[in-house]
Amino acid sequence: MMKWEYRTVDWGEIRKIGSRVTGEDFIDANVDAGLNAIGEEGWELVDVYVDGFSSHRGNKGEELLASSRYVKYTFKRPRE
Repeated sequence: MMKWEYRTVDWGEIRKIGSRVTGEDFIDANVDAGLNAIGEEGWELVDVYVDGFSSHRGNKGEELLASSRYVKYTFKRPRE
């Protein structure tokens, strides 16, 4: 029976990992670079989910903006 290990990382951590690869700060390419770096370690992306939302309302109560607070990525790889 195959045994797995799991790793959950938030969006900010993915960008930090990517910035070590690209040498840049706060660019969208860091997300791709971070995901690729984790994949090179043998991790497979199995889920992406949002852990909480925040809503902003205008003075008349209408919703102006809803944004995700935390995007989390879950990976798995075979346990050795």
